[in-house]
Amino acid sequence: MKRTLLHTMTAAVVVLAGTTVAAAPAIASDAPGFVCNLNQNTWLRTDPHGFVLRTLTAGRGFRWHGQAIDDGSSVWIYGHGAEAPGQDGWIPAANANC
Repeated sequence: MKRTLLHTMTAAVVVLAGTTVAAAPAIASDAPGFVCNLNQNTWLRTDPHGFVLRTLTAGRGFRWHGQAIDDGSSVWIYGHGAEAPGQDGWIPAANANC
């Protein structure tokens, strides 16, 4: 009896945990911009050629806020990745399909 009850409780916990994860809303920034798709792993930087803040994953989204800089060798765009919607920075425009 105890064993059956234990298995039933374990199954209920697994089902509830899966339901909670599936029902959680996606977090998204309300900042204006264009949603792009990253075509490779990309470093989010403090400024073009600046310090690396984090690595953004290929295939994930990047919200470009419309700001861009052409430094003569490449174009950089400003925004944030899907991994951290609250952390803005610069990435090479060539790394995003906008």
